[in-house]
Amino acid sequence: MGGVFEGLTATPARGGLTPRAWIVLMLMAVAALAPGLFSIPAMDRDESRYAQASRQMMESGDYINIRLQDVDRHKQPAATYWLQALAAQPFGGADAPIGAHRLPGFIFALFAIAATAWLGARMFTPAAGLIAGLVLATTLVLAVEARTAKTDAILLGAGMIAQCALMMLMIEVKARRPAFIGWPAVMWAALGATLLIKGPIFFMVTALTLIVFAVWKRDAGLLLKVRPLPGVLLALAIFAPWFIAINLETNWDFARTAIGYSMLDKVGEAQEAHSGPLGFHLVATLFTLWPGVALLPLGALAAWRMRGEDRVKFLLAWILPTYVVFELVATKLPHYTLPSYPAVAILIALGVAQAGEFLASGRVKIVHGLFAVIAIAVALLLGAIPVGGSLFLGETPDLAAWLSIAFGVLVAAALAALALKPSGGRLLGTSVATAALYTCVFGVAIPNVDRLWPSERASRLVDQITGCETLTLATSGYEEPSNMVNLGTGVVLTDTPEEAADVLLSDPRCGLAIVDARGLVAFGASVEAGGGELRLLATLEGHNAVKGDDLSLGFYTLEGSALSLEPR
Repeated sequence: MGGVFEGLTATPARGGLTPRAWIVLMLMAVAALAPGLFSIPAMDRDESRYAQASRQMMESGDYINIRLQDVDRHKQPAATYWLQALAAQPFGGADAPIGAHRLPGFIFALFAIAATAWLGARMFTPAAGLIAGLVLATTLVLAVEARTAKTDAILLGAGMIAQCALMMLMIEVKARRPAFIGWPAVMWAALGATLLIKGPIFFMVTALTLIVFAVWKRDAGLLLKVRPLPGVLLALAIFAPWFIAINLETNWDFARTAIGYSMLDKVGEAQEAHSGPLGFHLVATLFTLWPGVALLPLGALAAWRMRGEDRVKFLLAWILPTYVVFELVATKLPHYTLPSYPAVAILIALGVAQAGEFLASGRVKIVHGLFAVIAIAVALLLGAIPVGGSLFLGETPDLAAWLSIAFGVLVAAALAALALKPSGGRLLGTSVATAALYTCVFGVAIPNVDRLWPSERASRLVDQITGCETLTLATSGYEEPSNMVNLGTGVVLTDTPEEAADVLLSDPRCGLAIVDARGLVAFGASVEAGGGELRLLATLEGHNAVKGDDLSLGFYTLEGSALSLEPR
């Protein structure tokens, strides 16, 4: 695809990509990120928590407080929930499918890709912008986050506005005190939006980029160039109204929980078993940056060679402090360093432009080849996951699962060709193959592994139960939040089989309990002690991927209830 790539960048628009290049990039981004948005069932746990909380906003009409059933969810600000509620409106509002809740992340991911391409083209060349956009569009961590109904892809899209504005102020705007209405206002307005999305996370990224760049340049005046006083006031004007409103409504519980638990506690102590050693994020990059990681050594060499240029200093001031901070934080998740990936993608683009010269060195060839082998191995592993997962869970792999292996081999071959002769054309070919792999894996193969989605299958069974317009429903032994998304806000996620028995006994006519076989003895004894007699309507075999437990769920009502199962 070398000729195609050269045609896309041969006659660039001023300061950016040609219209044809924009069309190709965005089509590639949609092809890589859209499959699976509506076909993958609700995932546990964070996605289902976000989707359920946004659904409850629509059900209650309260768009200030954030609640998960009857419990306050004071971990993140409200903007993600608002965006999900807005996206759900054309799809039925509170009854919208999970895919509607994923649309904000998908759309903001597309914006982040476009902003990365714009930034790369503005700072360097149209070819650099297109390559950087392709690298980010196919990056595995973004492929996951853009399909997940939570904050991180949204945060990246909004944060890229701030980073683009900061680059313009640091590199291109020559006035030492530029007018506030312009790039400074754009930057601070974007940071105000990121505060509403996920608190101070991207604010920190932008602040560290500015501070490190100013120190590197030995120019404290750059700190004032962003017009900090009116800027902070603008950011607070965007964030503060909701922040004050929710704290007045909750007697400042939100501030105590969000700042204490969700931010400060993550620094000193790993939460929810999400820990890792120093160097965790560097190692994780081998997988999260895939397939672009195959070209990472070239990007590192380009950064070293061009480290004296202000444009590269800006990119390094963006990347390095972000990695350092998240390596030092006790709580670690692979997507935490995603805010730095647009800058990494641009450095990779610079490395591709100088690949011929770099690969003249034997030592560079060895390191480059090692990263290529890692990328090829990840391609084969990703392609094999649907077949391996199906066999592990006792299912027969379907055609899509076997095709995933074929597409994994195709990507591996494309990566091998790219490693031998890095170029924009071969990267475009690798991107096409990667999009095909994602389509097969995320769009079809993984959703087809039935045992992975017990709550979605349970909801289909419940839909076949007749006799009562409204059910009193409880689960025991499988209490993941996807049950709320699939079975409704009113489902009771009990901690013990005895609690599930109490719920069932409270409504002898319309009560239904979904109980895992491991708690059946205690459940049955409690029902019997309460004077009831169990009646089994259906069973379902599944797997709780969060805990790694196999499930055997029984659907129980009481003898004499109005409920019956009518398979469709």
